Amino acid sequence: MRKFIALLGTSVLLCSMTVSATSPSAQAVLASAGFQNASQAQEAADRGMTAGEYFNNAVVNTPGVENAMPVGQGGKIVVNGVVTNLTATLSKVDKNMAADAVSQAAALGGNLLNVVSISIPNANFSVATVNFYLKGLAEGTKIVAKQYINGQWVEVEVVEVREDHVVLNLEKSGAIAFVAVP
Repeated sequence: MRKFIALLGTSVLLCSMTVSATSPSAQAVLASAGFQNASQAQEAADRGMTAGEYFNNAVVNTPGVENAMPVGQGGKIVVNGVVTNLTATLSKVDKNMAADAVSQAAALGGNLLNVVSISIPNANFSVATVNFYLKGLAEGTKIVAKQYINGQWVEVEVVEVREDHVVLNLEKSGAIAFVAVP
């Protein structure tokens, strides 16, 4: 009986060692997803982003937006007329907000390029001029930008459109829809 219990105990230990040796650690799982630690993974999840989007501060695709154009921040932010070293934080919007943005684009007779949420941490501003990078935007494309403020889509000033870039004057943080119009 002792031999049987010893053999059973040894078998259990061997099995558990095999299982633990083949089970990936949490760190390995995070690394395989592209994150260095759990806080990065959580922050990316909170913003609805993949590791690539999180580390590049870009929104590549948005659920509900067909052929979404990748959007990132494309340069210095000017706050109240002063060039700063601030960086905007981009996040994905939820499906309902994306569907609403698609409707806004349709009402304009245009095509929704993408919709992203923006915040500018540590900035108190009345006007922030933000350069957005829209990968693949052709020179001369006519853009209308709308921002979701207090339950309504409000048109925001488009300062400049050039190849791969749209510069906007924003008065608040929030969701921004980029619409190409005829």
